Amino acid sequence: MLRSFFSSAVRTATLFTNRTSAVMPIRRELYYQICSPITSSTSMLLTRLSGVTKPQLQIANSPFLTSVQNQPTRSLTKFSLIKGKRKSVKAVLKRFKRLDWGIWIRTHTGRHKKLFKKSPELRRRLRQHIFTNSTQSYMLDKMVTSFWRRPKHYIDDPYAPYHKREEFFATKSKTFKV
Repeated sequence: MLRSFFSSAVRTATLFTNRTSAVMPIRRELYYQICSPITSSTSMLLTRLSGVTKPQLQIANSPFLTSVQNQPTRSLTKFSLIKGKRKSVKAVLKRFKRLDWGIWIRTHTGRHKKLFKKSPELRRRLRQHIFTNSTQSYMLDKMVTSFWRRPKHYIDDPYAPYHKREEFFATKSKTFKV
């Protein structure tokens, strides 16, 4: 999908410029740079474009192409460079909290923005938290290390009543008879 989207964007960008023999190698280099996971540096592309004139270089420096190249990712470091250990994704630790029974919770997005426009019912709903579903919880469990999956015990934890879920069989704590 990204390849078809990118190729149509480059096709429309080349319609607005004069098509010369130097444009086709630029198109090919841009296509391989964005769609290929191996080449990610722009320095190689810019060194090959040193002999290209100014109107032809505008294709390579368009804001559309830089926004495609700099998309935010939630990439997981499976092997760190120093110790070779797996690393947690910091964005997950910043935005989510894991309860002891395995589900992740988060707050509403934009809960502090433009509150003067929002009704009191909506403001009350925005103060509440949201549970993730099982697919999202499984993905978030894979994005953090086992340290963050273990139960944490904090002093005056506001989430303390929510760490237990006794009403369901799968999450009920075991009782031992003496």
